[in-house]
Amino acid sequence: MSHSPYVVTVTAANFQAVVIEGSHERPVLVDFWADWCAPCRMLMPMLAKLADQNDGRFVLAKVDTEAEPALAAQFGIRSLPTVQLFRNGQAVDQFMGALPEPQVREFLDRHLPRASDGLIQHARAALTTGELTTARALIDQVRAEDPDNTRLPLLEVQLLASAGEIAQALVALDRLARTGQ
Repeated sequence: MSHSPYVVTVTAANFQAVVIEGSHERPVLVDFWADWCAPCRMLMPMLAKLADQNDGRFVLAKVDTEAEPALAAQFGIRSLPTVQLFRNGQAVDQFMGALPEPQVREFLDRHLPRASDGLIQHARAALTTGELTTARALIDQVRAEDPDNTRLPLLEVQLLASAGEIAQALVALDRLARTGQ
């Protein structure tokens, strides 16, 4: 189906190396599917396209549950398609069913590393040490360069609270709760 370097067929023989060990290097999205499953056949090309578009930010590992029933049982797969995201050797999140592409992108965005994540880490460190001016400058830089970074809104709430701007922090936190980020 796909000749992408970011899409791998996984079996019991290579699951440990590709998924468990590989997820220590970058996230691995495991698609549990079967040929008879129409939603699986709809989802798989979209996942492969997203793997290519993300250019190595994650690996898509495809598990044919008909050929690998023990793997499906080991991970508690009860409905198809089921997609699990592995990081650092563990399944950290999953979704079931053939979600529309915008929802799959949102799922991935919550977990995939972004170029601005280093700035976010520095801003968190600055907040921890009370360097609010530095933290604010870093947050402003992230907002300018990567406004869609889902890690940004909570960090902005933390900055407002640390700066004693409690009313604004509560408003921002309420907005966060309503948008579900």
